[in-house]
Amino acid sequence: MSLLAPVPGFAQQGATGPPAAPPAVPARPVLPAAAPPPPSRIIPGPEYRVGPGDILDVQIAGRLEVIRSQVAVDLEGAVNMPPLGSIPLSGLTLLEAHRRIAARAHAIYKFVDVTVAVVAPRTFEITVSGEVERPGTMTVSATRRLHEVTLEAGGVTPRGSLRRVLVARKSGQAEMDLLRFELRGDLSQNPFVEEGMRILVPPKGPSVMLAGAVRRPGEYEIGPDGSLAALLDLVGGLSQAAAGAEARLTRVGADGRKETLTLDLHTALRAPADVPLQPGDALFVPPLSVLQDVVEVRGAFTGTPESSKTSVAGKATIVQRFELAQGDRVRDVVVRAGGAAAYADLRLTVIERSGQTGPRQRIPVDLHRLLVEKDETQNVLLQNGDVVLLPIVEDKVYVVGEVRTPGGLDFRPDLTPREYVTLAGGPTNRAKLPGTAVTFRNGRTYAMADAPPLEPGAVVTVPEVAVKWWQDYLQIASVLAGLVTAYTGVYILFNGPLSRP
Repeated sequence: MSLLAPVPGFAQQGATGPPAAPPAVPARPVLPAAAPPPPSRIIPGPEYRVGPGDILDVQIAGRLEVIRSQVAVDLEGAVNMPPLGSIPLSGLTLLEAHRRIAARAHAIYKFVDVTVAVVAPRTFEITVSGEVERPGTMTVSATRRLHEVTLEAGGVTPRGSLRRVLVARKSGQAEMDLLRFELRGDLSQNPFVEEGMRILVPPKGPSVMLAGAVRRPGEYEIGPDGSLAALLDLVGGLSQAAAGAEARLTRVGADGRKETLTLDLHTALRAPADVPLQPGDALFVPPLSVLQDVVEVRGAFTGTPESSKTSVAGKATIVQRFELAQGDRVRDVVVRAGGAAAYADLRLTVIERSGQTGPRQRIPVDLHRLLVEKDETQNVLLQNGDVVLLPIVEDKVYVVGEVRTPGGLDFRPDLTPREYVTLAGGPTNRAKLPGTAVTFRNGRTYAMADAPPLEPGAVVTVPEVAVKWWQDYLQIASVLAGLVTAYTGVYILFNGPLSRP
């Protein structure tokens, strides 16, 4: 007996086979088995959602007969399969579509297995904009996911945010965290693309630095929840040899100064406790094997391959910690940090030292005297926890006083003080140009005519003249004339006319 015979109650014409056999399915061409897809082809999984334009391969198999057909999902989201009829599938996952077609087939045929697969996914256009290398409109298939599409658009630029990718669909707008997909494989943050989808990669938000004994050290954008515990969980947590109780959190205070605090991560991150992150935070977790004295360098150092790179005013700076050997001095640490950068302000180096029994100290160090003039008095002996700060040199020359547009001007070594005054709009009517003075960062002041070549940070001061010849004399004469007129009027009013008849 044929296994594809209809169940009682369904009329069917055109019986075939031996007289004793029940009617078979309606005459349909038996398609040869489709060739296996090429290895590079993406085969949709059970979670793939069916939509208009998909071509499905439907196989109804009994013990002796197999019927395979390819049907397209029409614009209304349904497939038409005689004798099963029209079956709506739009919006269902491939697994749900399989169950719906199988239920319809089992209502007609006995002892059959139904297999449903997508042989040609639909294609459509989507828009990718924002911080990607090649923004624009692209044609994609429905099997592609958000992460693949951003890579096809050239990837997210260094300025772009991986953690706040905006995805606009017919169902609404959502924010996706592609970093969570990349590090943890979270597919909820990497959805399939949909027709008409708009993807916007915004600029990168505030970030923090993780260094030391963490699974994946580096710079990370702060997540939507701003949680240190969540960020450490995302990057894999601490390494096995981490001294979590001796972590150091460096944070920028309200006054712009940085403070380094000791943080016990074992208690600070134990639920429900947490540490809210702030922009610019830097967390260093020392390894147990090197839990000893350390010194930190920040600022305009050349750096090493292990340095954490930052930037200040467009100039590259670093943040790095070094083990402090007994007897280490300033020069030793500067050499280990790669030396001072060309734009470092050597004369304004500072060592920040936390006093064990008193307030925090700031020890000024003149690296120019130490490194250039070989003045060993500046080679200060370092202590555990010291922070060596090397600022960048200012690239401005400031013109103040009686000029039309006082303020900072970009430094150019070929310009004279008089030319800087011209760039500041020129002197005002009350300027005493011959008395212009130039003050350098070392505190020395020169007359404009005697000043050496300018350096970044120099201040050009144009003083005010005491009296501006005829303009001031005219004003003084006008005031005196007004006073004479006023006194004359008062005399006439109270003493009568000037002459009597």
